[in-house]
Amino acid sequence: MIKTYFTTILIFASALCFGQNYIQVNQTAYQQNNFQINNYGLNNVANAMIDFTNAWEDEKRKTRAISKTEAQLEIVRNQYNGRTDFPQIVDGWHLVKITDNFNYCSDAKAFVSDGRIKEVVINNYYGHSIEFDTMTPIKDAKAVINWLLPNRGTDIAEVYFVYDLNGPNLTDEPQKPGFITFWSDHRKAKTIEVWIDRVKVGQLSKEIKSGECFADGGLTLQFKPGVYEFKAAAHGSMDWRGTFEIKEDQCYTYLMNRDNTN
Repeated sequence: MIKTYFTTILIFASALCFGQNYIQVNQTAYQQNNFQINNYGLNNVANAMIDFTNAWEDEKRKTRAISKTEAQLEIVRNQYNGRTDFPQIVDGWHLVKITDNFNYCSDAKAFVSDGRIKEVVINNYYGHSIEFDTMTPIKDAKAVINWLLPNRGTDIAEVYFVYDLNGPNLTDEPQKPGFITFWSDHRKAKTIEVWIDRVKVGQLSKEIKSGECFADGGLTLQFKPGVYEFKAAAHGSMDWRGTFEIKEDQCYTYLMNRDNTN
């Protein structure tokens, strides 16, 4: 499920120039919001699932990945074969193996409540929380789900709590997203287009005089914490490029005008 945070915000810290600042994001709910539902966000999840499920178009790469899957499956099955005593899977976040028993056998995180899987996250990132239906409750430290593969339909997979076989083994919750809002007070603001890591992600919609996170008229994007490259350009001779850091639970604002063009 493509998710994001509906937020209220408070001022956290300021940078030194050009209207850039970080603000702490106070999460009041965890739900869809219109700035996240864009092709970039959807494709990001779809690409993450291609990686997770080894659904490569490159046949050589896919063959190598499936060979690794076979080795992983053998290890998992050896842990379960012949075992008659299985632990109770306690409530909380767990590291699990998810497999279709052929193409992939990969690590993910699953949130458990009352003996059922309530949420599945890949890449240790809430932004890659995947929609699914639970087909069975957890029994003998495993369960079956039918999960959505974006742009590819659904797939039945087994979830193995292999890391809990010797006792409860809770793990940290996945990383929360951070945000960036690009904005401009220039009269050509609505012509400014933005690329992140060489992928076009959108453009500003209007000139605004004071930019805040999630400001109407700016371009707000959600990312996994990390460092990203960006490029932006307006009609004419103005352009901007550089890097920015996304921090968990924080939003960064970036002002683009003539004062800080390249």
